[in-house]
Amino acid sequence: MKNIWSAYKKIIRLVILIWIVFFLSRFFPINEYGIIPRSAGGLAGIFFAPFLHYDMVHIVENSIGLLALGFFLVLMDQNRVYHTLVPVILLGGTGTWLIGRSGSVHLGASGVIFGILGYLVAAGLFRRDLKSVIISVAVLLLYGGMVIGVLPTVPHVSWENHLCGFIAGVITASGNKAGKRK
Repeated sequence: MKNIWSAYKKIIRLVILIWIVFFLSRFFPINEYGIIPRSAGGLAGIFFAPFLHYDMVHIVENSIGLLALGFFLVLMDQNRVYHTLVPVILLGGTGTWLIGRSGSVHLGASGVIFGILGYLVAAGLFRRDLKSVIISVAVLLLYGGMVIGVLPTVPHVSWENHLCGFIAGVITASGNKAGKRK
């Protein structure tokens, strides 16, 4: 239990960092450093976008998603939290940079949340051990409805970031098969 709590603190620290950046964005124009598709200046957004949020509703919703799905991530892979989050951020952000709508700035941790969702659902399929399958099924039952967010259904919401994050999570799960049991 102590190892799970220790690993979950990584998720909590990530959420705290996101909130610190959010408060800084109220005083400094840092939201311009999101993902700007197919522009050289927008490449930095691949790294920064998950920490940038438009408003209070945006950050609260993403914080809840990170804390909830982050808990399941820790249950599944308490020793591989960063080994999962880093590729999800990089692959998902790169995908968003490639396919995102021109003239837009993509911000927020929702791509990471969808990446964790994709990872958790796919890990049970790739690993096929009891723990991974149980967590995958639980996440699918509890959060499977989120998958609709990968479609362009809501104006001004980056479905591209959601889709690319989800795909990045599946790709990461396929590569983390070896990390299933040590």
